[in-house]
Amino acid sequence: MSKRRRSRLVGIIIGPVITCLALMAIWKNETRFDFSRAAARTQPIRTPEDAAEEQRISHTGPMDGGLTIDGQYVQSFTGYLMVRRSAEVYAWDEHEDSDGDVTWSLKWMSSVESNSRNLGMRKQLTSKTLLPREYQVGALSVASEKIEFVESTRTIGPTSLVVTGVELHPEGEYLYLRKHQPQRFGDERLRYTGIPVPARATYFGKFESGRGVADTTHQRSGFVNQMILNSGILHHLVAGDRGTALAAMKAYIGRLKWLVRGIASAAVVIGLLIFFSTATGALLHIPVLGALAQAGSVLLALVIGIPLALFTIALSYLLANPLLLFAMVATLGGVTWFWRNRAKRSRQAVQQQLHTQYGHALNDDELKRQEFFELVQMALYDGELRAGEAKFLRQWSKKHGWSESLHNKLLSEGKQLKRNVNDQVADEVHLTNLVRLALADNQVSRYEIKTIRTVGRALGYDDRKIRKVIEKVQQTAWAAANT
Repeated sequence: MSKRRRSRLVGIIIGPVITCLALMAIWKNETRFDFSRAAARTQPIRTPEDAAEEQRISHTGPMDGGLTIDGQYVQSFTGYLMVRRSAEVYAWDEHEDSDGDVTWSLKWMSSVESNSRNLGMRKQLTSKTLLPREYQVGALSVASEKIEFVESTRTIGPTSLVVTGVELHPEGEYLYLRKHQPQRFGDERLRYTGIPVPARATYFGKFESGRGVADTTHQRSGFVNQMILNSGILHHLVAGDRGTALAAMKAYIGRLKWLVRGIASAAVVIGLLIFFSTATGALLHIPVLGALAQAGSVLLALVIGIPLALFTIALSYLLANPLLLFAMVATLGGVTWFWRNRAKRSRQAVQQQLHTQYGHALNDDELKRQEFFELVQMALYDGELRAGEAKFLRQWSKKHGWSESLHNKLLSEGKQLKRNVNDQVADEVHLTNLVRLALADNQVSRYEIKTIRTVGRALGYDDRKIRKVIEKVQQTAWAAANT
């Protein structure tokens, strides 16, 4: 298989994979464990003696600003809750485009890319999150295992660190390990960031064996949960008193949700774009068609991807908030019931009006015949039945399954009715009666609405006037139904 065909096959596979992972991220993001709510439900304690075994607790107290964390490449860190070490290597990156052309570039990366120019390269420095063995919040000891934070990290200047074991040189925000290779190939660097120890903090978690430990009741696993930082663990150390800490946790999870929504929605579009672009790649070398195919891929990805992402967000959010879903369903049901009930009572009122007008209750067949008579009388507004009007009446009859002979019979009866009516009767009366006959049926079909608009326009009424006639009939019927 050629490199180009292999690249196209990879694009067709990787695009849907990215889209599916992004949709899964959106779904799990909306249904994620809300540790701020769990924290709000914990029992505040003043001392460890106030807590019961396995109880979910919160405790506020002072912290030691001299808290020390052991380092690996540096001696230690003092005054930090946690320290994050990021290690990078300067190595070759291989990029192959859709045409199979390969370009090489040296760049900083977190791991050594497997390619021909990096053969034999070994990354010596490693990334890691550094923590103390435990924390002390007032009189409460807190285990550092699985601890989580909501504060942002700050850069730790390398000049303040004492290097041990490895020859590292400070430069800017980094400590560099020089390999003395051409173009600095193979050089490595470290960057440290950390969260300073606050003067006062609040712990949220579970009390077990005399100290605070991680509450893993709702622990989440899997690649997607890990990717969106949804551990499902309540084991948080947050700066400030309980109220301040809860507000910070709520704000953090709110920002995190919106960040995942934005990135995952963009990933949905990008995944579809990769798929569509790869599928239409055969056209890219054709003048004009290539540009259209590329523009079409972007448009398709946006038109499909954005609504798909928004739908997934809305659906998963509603399922994650059953009370809101119930309220929406109940509201929709109530509104539907109200309008159905109103339509039913209005229809009954119209039927009663027609009963009074015609002297008896009209069945469905009689309603259709009376509608037809009104159409005939409106078609004969100038005393002549034109070819177009005759064609319209015949189509109307066929729509309702009438035979040719029945059509001719009813057409003759309709013409006779026209001769018997007072010439001063306005056409609006016929249009109003046509609307009433349509409303008296179990439901007003789309065809009936189209018929009313067609004949109304033929009489010189615009859509606004026709809507007014329909609304007047409905309001009169509703008023009669409530008297």
